[in-house]
Amino acid sequence: MRFLADGPSIPDELLWARDQGRVIFFCGAGVSRARAKLPDFFGLARQVVSRLGVDKNSPAYKLIQEAQEIDRRVGIPGVISADRVFGLLEREFTSRDIEEAVATALKPPSQCDLSAHKILLDLSTTPQGAVQLVTTNFDRLFEDCGRNLKAWQPPRLPDPMRPNEINGVVYLHGRSTSTYSGAEGDGFVLSSSEFGRAYLSGGWATAFIREILGKYVVVFVGYTADDPPVQYLLEALRRASGKLENAYAFQSGNHDDAAARWRYKGVEAIPYSPDNEHAALWQSLGAWAERACDPDAWYAKVINLSKNGPAVIQPHERGQVAHVVSTYEGVKKFCVGEVLPSAEWLCVFDKNRRFAKPGRSGLIGHKGPYIDPFDLYGLDSDTLPNKADPEDHYAKREVPPNAWDAFELNRLDRSPIRDDNLPALRGYWANHSPRLVPRIGQLGMWLAKVCDQPAAVWWAAHQFSLHQSIQAHIARELGHSNRPIDQNIRNAWRLLFESWNYAEDFHMDWYALQAVIEADGWSSAVVRRLGEVLRPRFSAEPNLWAGPKPPDPEADKVDVNRLLRMDVKYPESHEVIIVPDEWCAAVVNILRWNLEHAVALEREIGGYGLYNISPIVQDQIEGAEYLRTHGLSAMVIQFSELFSQL
Repeated sequence: MRFLADGPSIPDELLWARDQGRVIFFCGAGVSRARAKLPDFFGLARQVVSRLGVDKNSPAYKLIQEAQEIDRRVGIPGVISADRVFGLLEREFTSRDIEEAVATALKPPSQCDLSAHKILLDLSTTPQGAVQLVTTNFDRLFEDCGRNLKAWQPPRLPDPMRPNEINGVVYLHGRSTSTYSGAEGDGFVLSSSEFGRAYLSGGWATAFIREILGKYVVVFVGYTADDPPVQYLLEALRRASGKLENAYAFQSGNHDDAAARWRYKGVEAIPYSPDNEHAALWQSLGAWAERACDPDAWYAKVINLSKNGPAVIQPHERGQVAHVVSTYEGVKKFCVGEVLPSAEWLCVFDKNRRFAKPGRSGLIGHKGPYIDPFDLYGLDSDTLPNKADPEDHYAKREVPPNAWDAFELNRLDRSPIRDDNLPALRGYWANHSPRLVPRIGQLGMWLAKVCDQPAAVWWAAHQFSLHQSIQAHIARELGHSNRPIDQNIRNAWRLLFESWNYAEDFHMDWYALQAVIEADGWSSAVVRRLGEVLRPRFSAEPNLWAGPKPPDPEADKVDVNRLLRMDVKYPESHEVIIVPDEWCAAVVNILRWNLEHAVALEREIGGYGLYNISPIVQDQIEGAEYLRTHGLSAMVIQFSELFSQL
C-alpha cells in the first residue's frame, strides 16, 4: 500500500505486523542524516580523520581519498568499507582519542530537526505503548525527542525472548556521552576488529539479532545494503541460520536495482525515489506514523474518501481502500454508516473486473465512449496491462496471477479457519455450504446493504454464483417493505437467484441417470429425475453490449437490459433414452409439465423464444435441423415423439 502516489509501496503484511506490535525498526545513519544533517558512516570517518590531524601520507588518509575516487568513478558507494579506515586509525591513535573525535563530530546543533526521529519513535511504539527500536547510531537524538525513553547499550542488552523487555532505544553499537565528549560503557563499535568481535568471534550482536528475527519483523531504515553494520550483521546471520525471514529494508533507487542489492542478503527491499532529499520516503513514513498514532482517524479518512467512488480517486487511494478491506476490522468499519461506499467498489475488489477487456457500450451505430476498466478501477500495486486497440475485437487481456482480489483468502483469513469453514464428509456441513471466513462474510453483508444499486446487480451477473448466506442477506434486504428498491432491481436479483440455484452439470446428471436406468431399470424415481434433468431453467449472463463498466446509478437505474441478460436454458441431450411403453404415460405427463414451465419462463422474460419453433414434421428448410435439436423446438419434438408412442 502507498500512502503517497510517488511513495514506496509498503507490504500489507508489514503494516499489519506493526499494528500488532510485532515490528522492530533498525535505524541507521540515514535517519540522523535526513533532517538532523549528521554525517553518515563514511562522512564520519572523514571528519574524524580531519579532527585527529591525520597525516596525508597516512594509510587511513590515503584509503579515504581512494574510496572517494572510486565512488566518483564507478558511482557505487561503499566499495571500500569505512570500518577499515577506523581499523587503520587504531594503529596510530588510542581508542579514547578516536571515540572523542567521533562523539565531537556527531554533536548536533542546538536547533536540530528531530522530526525524522519522532516519526520513527511513533512507528516503533506498539499499541500497548512500548517502544521497540534498535539503532547503530552513536548520537542521542532519539532521547532528545522528550519521550523519557529507557536506553540499552552493550554489554547490557534486553532479552527478546522475555515478554515486554524490549521497551526503549537499544544502542547496539554504543552511545555517546550526553556532552558528546566520548563513548559510554564499552565504547563504540567502529573498526573492523570491533565489528568482528560483535558479530563473529564474540557474536553477542549476532545472537541478539537472531533472537529478534525469530520473534519479530525487522525493518531497516537509513541503511544501504553495503553499510558495514548491515554487511556484518546479515552475513553473520546467514552463516548461522542459512536464511533470513521477516526482514524488510527501505532502499532508494528503482525497483530492480533496490531488490538486487538486498536479495542476496535475504531481505525484501522496499524501493523509493531518492529525489528531493528522500522526500518520498520521509513523507510516507510520516503518513504511516499518523496512521500508527490514530488508526481510527486514518481508517475514517480513507473510508470517507472512498464514498466519492473509485473512478474519481487515484490508484494509490484505491490501494488504501483495498488495504482497509483486507482485514476483518477494516471491513467492519467499511460497512458502518448511514451512507456506505457505493457498489461500484465491487469493480475494484474483483480482479476480473479490473482487468476486464476494454470496450464500448451500446449497439452498433449507437456506440458509447471507449472505456478501459483498468483506468477506472486499477490499483497502484497492479501490473500494468497492455493497452488494447479499441478496434481489435479479438484482443485478450489476461489477469495477472498475483493480482489482489478482495474475495480471495489472504494470510489473515487463513489463520483462524475453523471446522465450520470447511466442507465435511458427514453431518450438517456435508449437506450445507460451509461458513465464509469472517472478513469475506462481512464483505457479503456490505454487498447486501448496497444491493439496491445497479452496479451490484451488474457485478453479480458476471458471477457463476454467490454463497448461500450472501444470497439470504440480499433476499432479506429485498424483502424489507420500507426500503425503496426499484422493482426492476428486485426482479433482476430474483432472476439471478433462480438461475444460480440450478447451476448443475447437465451432462453429468444425464449420464448418471442413464447408468441408473441400465443398472436398476425404470421406476417412479427415475421418471421424476428425468423430469428434473430435462427441465428448462433461467440462465443469467452479463449483457456484453452494456460495456465494461456498470451502468450509471441514476441515468440507467431502471434499464434492466444493462444489468444482465436473461435467457431460458434448455438441456441438450444428444442421446435418446428409450422409454418402455408401461412408463410412457408417466414420462409424457412430466414432459408436458416441463413444456408448460418453459412457456411460463419464456413469457416472463419477454416471450421471444416462443416465436421460432421448428415444425413437428421435418421440412427441408436450411438450418431446420439445428432448430430441431436445440432449445424449445427440441422439447416440443421430443414430447410429440413420446406422445405418438403413447
